[in-house]
Formats: sequence, structure tokens, C-alpha cells
Amino acid sequence: MMNTEDLQINYENLLKLGYVVVDVRFKDYDVLSESQKLVIARVDSDRDEFYQGMLKQYTSIEFKPNEVFDIWTDILKHKIKMSNILNRDIAIKVAALDYIETVYSHR
Repeated sequence: MMNTEDLQINYENLLKLGYVVVDVRFKDYDVLSESQKLVIARVDSDRDEFYQGMLKQYTSIEFKPNEVFDIWTDILKHKIKMSNILNRDIAIKVAALDYIETVYSHR
């Protein structure tokens, strides 16, 4: 089982290389038992606004630029937690919406 505390992502370095983290996979996709399954995609344009745009698309909320990476990491952790509870991989959009409803709105 992936520990959500182990999820550390260097977004800035990935963005410099032209990559973004779009998802994290649950055990249905495991090849190695304890490795993280981050889903990385290549982006050529608007790298600086990618996460902000993706969060707005998933949640309809426009987050401040200085909180985007923390919120995206929290959503990925929330997806891992939900997937562990349900014992199946859930959609990242479902995790984002559930995070906003159950965690973020209660801060």
C-alpha cells in the first residue's frame, strides 16, 4: 500500500523539463509492489498555468498560484486514500471533487 506521506513531487523541475503529473495510479496498475505510479504527461505550452487550469477544469475553482502545487499534491494523496478505502482505482476528477467537498471546504 502506498503511503501518502511518501508522495513528494518536484513540480518545478518537471515543468522545466516540460512534464506534468496528471494522476497517480492505485494497485490495479502495480508492477512493483511499493513503487509510486505517477502518471506523467509532456506539455509544450502554458506549462506555468497547467496545474491551475487543470484544477479549475476539475473543480471550477480558481486557486491562487502559490497554493496550486500543494492542493494538487493533496488531491493526489486524497485519491490514494480513497482508492485504498474502496480497494480500486478511482478517477482523478472524482478525487478532486471529493477533496474540495470533504477537506478543502472545511479548512
